[in-house]
Amino acid sequence: MMDQPQQKNDSTAQQPHAAETFAPSRTDVVIIGLVCLGIGVALGFFLPALGSIAAKFPIPFGDVIEKLSRFDQAWVVIARPIIGGALGLIAAFFIASSTTPLRIDEHRITIGRDDNHPLHISRASFSTAYFADGKLVVVTEGGHQAFKGDVEGKKAAIAEAFTSRGYRWGEI
Repeated sequence: MMDQPQQKNDSTAQQPHAAETFAPSRTDVVIIGLVCLGIGVALGFFLPALGSIAAKFPIPFGDVIEKLSRFDQAWVVIARPIIGGALGLIAAFFIASSTTPLRIDEHRITIGRDDNHPLHISRASFSTAYFADGKLVVVTEGGHQAFKGDVEGKKAAIAEAFTSRGYRWGEI
């Protein structure tokens, strides 16, 4: 029996690339929430100190902050950090929901959340994509600018995701 030459099993060349999604992970959202919660609680706790500093400098609403910091009843001292934490969680919600996810696969590009009417650009209608002034720009085959805005993800990783799937990347 003769030994037959072994063929290389290069699965990356035979199979298409899996879709790549650029969006904040659950861990990112939890970290954003914890940081905003911590800042809100800290601001509520340290409001009296901030009020005395605000009185020394001409900042907007400095008088209001100083007057609010003078309340020293027990329920107010307890309520300030709770209110600050709630405001921090509200801020975290707006920060996390304001990011624009980007999904790139072999057949189309999807920009936006599935529950909020995302923009779908098919491979056939796609012309090129590039970054201009820090914003992703996607141009269709007819020269129409289909999208220009901020998306989640690093520029180099986004460029690699486009080029590895055969999409044109760069200036027109």
